[in-house]
Amino acid sequence: MSLLKKTFGKEERLKSRKKIQELFSSGKIIHHHPFKALYLTEESTDNKYPAQLAVSVSKRNFKKAVQRNAIKRKIREAYRVNKTAFYQTLRKNEQIIPLFVIYTAKEEYDFHRMEKEMKDLMKKIIRKVLNETTPS
Repeated sequence: MSLLKKTFGKEERLKSRKKIQELFSSGKIIHHHPFKALYLTEESTDNKYPAQLAVSVSKRNFKKAVQRNAIKRKIREAYRVNKTAFYQTLRKNEQIIPLFVIYTAKEEYDFHRMEKEMKDLMKKIIRKVLNETTPS
């Protein structure tokens, strides 16, 4: 397997309006404070990136765009740094996951706490995906 770069490129971002609409209408939801994540599991179609991520921060909780953008940067960075194990598990199970993460906390967390919570969220998603794909 090729060495995965720790980048967060254009192909890894979830930008398709159609896919985002599908996530909100029929996606599964996982809550893990301070995040709410919507995801879908799809069979792999030989995609280079097994997950695509979109991030949202509520304007109601953070009035200034500067604050919202800073939080989104922290979330994307926490994801970027910790995505290798997430990707390996998805590739092994031949899954593709579009993922939409919503920041639900009312206060801004520091990067280390955000990173820990993002790791836990990704582990939680992997457990759910493995439970769904394992025949009962």
